[in-house]
Amino acid sequence: MQTNLTQDGEKPKRKAIGDKLRFEVFKRDQFKCQYCGKASPDVILHVDHINPVSKGGDNDILNLITSCQDCNSGKSDRLLSDTTTLDKQRKMLEELDERRKQLQMMLDWREELKGFDNEVAQSVADYFEQHIGGAATVNDVGVKSINKWLKRFEVSELLQAIDDLNPIYTKDKNLDASAMFENIPKVANFNRKGDAEKTACYIRGILRNRISYVDYQKSIAWLITALNSGVDEEELKELAKTVKNWTQFREAMEDILNG
Repeated sequence: MQTNLTQDGEKPKRKAIGDKLRFEVFKRDQFKCQYCGKASPDVILHVDHINPVSKGGDNDILNLITSCQDCNSGKSDRLLSDTTTLDKQRKMLEELDERRKQLQMMLDWREELKGFDNEVAQSVADYFEQHIGGAATVNDVGVKSINKWLKRFEVSELLQAIDDLNPIYTKDKNLDASAMFENIPKVANFNRKGDAEKTACYIRGILRNRISYVDYQKSIAWLITALNSGVDEEELKELAKTVKNWTQFREAMEDILNG
């Protein structure tokens, strides 16, 4: 015969329900009294025992239910006779468990995508190593850099940029693989430019290699405007090869654009 008394004849002592468990019950029940349907903050909510502690009920979440103050006071320690509320709680827990499983699936999928991204970055690194003939290898830091570039460029753009890299040599006449690697996103960005902008960048490069000061933004803007208005490309290249300083170049461009 089952008894609801302890060995010394006293009723079971009620264990306090912690804030974390109370919050989990409230969340599961959407902060609504499961007896009358009233919701917070219109009413004060309590966590009630479906099977009262005095009748052997414990603090398992399946035995806990959200109740407003009035319903909780009126229920006292009577045992609920119908299972509607309990069935509803179980259904909510099953739905919560399914949501958690799907969330874990999404997290696992994201990890798989990260792994795939690393495979793509490693493939680009391998292509670069082949391009420079095994003069150097791309380390983990380099692969991380490629991953960053892949947020700005398509794989095909980076592969094309590698194909378009100009060789760079050290003072010892050795291939400078590190400098070439760092130029990959620069070349990829250059390849995105239109024909006029590419030509303007090329002419500005001539100018930059010859004189000490160049205003990059103004020179590009002037050269693109000149090219789009029909000024001969060779004429602008010759100008960049012959001017002695930025002032001469500026005055010449002003004459061209105003003429």
